[in-house]
Amino acid sequence: MPIYPTLAGQSPAYLVAQMKDIKNGARNNGQSIIMKGIIAGVSDTEIETIADWLSKQ
Repeated sequence: MPIYPTLAGQSPAYLVAQMKDIKNGARNNGQSIIMKGIIAGVSDTEIETIADWLSKQ
């Protein structure tokens, strides 16, 4: 079973890009199919807030 990369401490820009790629289907490898269902209802503003929080962990 693959192990979903460490998100804490990544740059906010990287995290935003990855979440948006999962949301729009550009990233569809590994465990991203699970994340797609979760991120589908998240707005861009919420993605940026989540990314900012994760980057500070």
